[in-house]
Amino acid sequence: MRYKNYILLAVVAILLQVLLLNNITISTLLAPMLYIVCIALMPIEWPPLRVLLAALTIALVMDFTMGTCGLNVIVTLPVALLRRPTMHYLAGISDISSDEGIPSAKRMGVRFHRYFVAIIVLHSLLFFSVESLSFTSFGLWLARFVCSTAATLTLAYLVVFLFETKLHSK
Repeated sequence: MRYKNYILLAVVAILLQVLLLNNITISTLLAPMLYIVCIALMPIEWPPLRVLLAALTIALVMDFTMGTCGLNVIVTLPVALLRRPTMHYLAGISDISSDEGIPSAKRMGVRFHRYFVAIIVLHSLLFFSVESLSFTSFGLWLARFVCSTAATLTLAYLVVFLFETKLHSK
C-alpha cells in the first residue's frame, strides 16, 4: 500500500484531535485544530477531487465529534481547494502532477514551511471568522486566532517532526 504512512498519520492526527484536543479546555483562547495536518500533508499528486472528498470526510468526522454542525466542512473545503494553488505559489512547485509523495521539509526545504504555515493560518482565519460571524469583539477574535494558530502550528510541527523521523528511519 503506497500511502500507508499517510493513512497512519491521518488516523493518529484525527484521533489526537477527537480524543485529546477536543476534550481539553486550557483557555477559551486556545483551540488547536490538529486535523488540518491531514489536509496539508495529503500526497502532492492527488487530484483536486480526491483531496476534496478526503477533506470532506475528515471535516464531517470533526463536525460530528465536535458538535459544530457543518462549521468544519465550511472551513476545511476551501482550504483543501486552495491547497494546490498555495503549493504552487508559496512552495514553488510548478508541475504538481509530476511531483509525487507527501510534502515534507526534507523534500521541499524552506518552501515546505511557507506552504505549511499558510495552510494552517488560512484554516484558522476561516474557522474563527465563520465561528464568530462578527467582528464586534475583534480583540477576542484576534486573540483566539493568534493563540490557537500558534498552538496548532506547535502541535502540527511536532507531529510532522515525528512523522518524518519515522519515515526516514526506515
